[in-house]
Amino acid sequence: MLCLVCHAFTRGQVCPGCRSTMRLARDRIIEHGIRLVPAFEHGGAARDLIHHLKYRGIGGYPELVARTVARRLPTLPVAPIPRAYTRHLKYGVDAARLIANALAGELETRVMNLFYPQLHTKRRAGRDHTASVPTFVLKDDPPQPVILVDDVYTTGATVSAAIESIGADRVFCVVVANAAELSNLSIGD
Repeated sequence: MLCLVCHAFTRGQVCPGCRSTMRLARDRIIEHGIRLVPAFEHGGAARDLIHHLKYRGIGGYPELVARTVARRLPTLPVAPIPRAYTRHLKYGVDAARLIANALAGELETRVMNLFYPQLHTKRRAGRDHTASVPTFVLKDDPPQPVILVDDVYTTGATVSAAIESIGADRVFCVVVANAAELSNLSIGD
């Protein structure tokens, strides 16, 4: 098998060298007192893997994320925060949906499509996240609390907008593949 990051031969999905650069991330409390459950800190091979997934459609990472966080979660429906429609068309992938599907498989639960995707958003990765704060419109109200799923948590703007759309009382926790380092965040970011 080839390493998902460096493409060297390895026994697992990620070779030992790349795996050594992936730091597990700790749970933290974000806005509205909601628990953020990240798999990895957003650096090293984890950053490369999410980039490969979002912009090149290279798979394997959603399953690794799901296995990493599943034991820390209850069996509740998962709801992906959708990628903007134009970005999904351009890159052919919605990373949050793929992570949600993998997580639902690990938890043996269902995926709920609660949000309509936005038509278009400006690219925010690596840029000023305060310039364009997303808004989400609900398709359906969830009948029970859900686990929101997104790909990366940096400033929290996307997650915060999704929580406000659904209502904090209906969100059990938020799961992300990668989260900015704790030293770069304060509680509530």
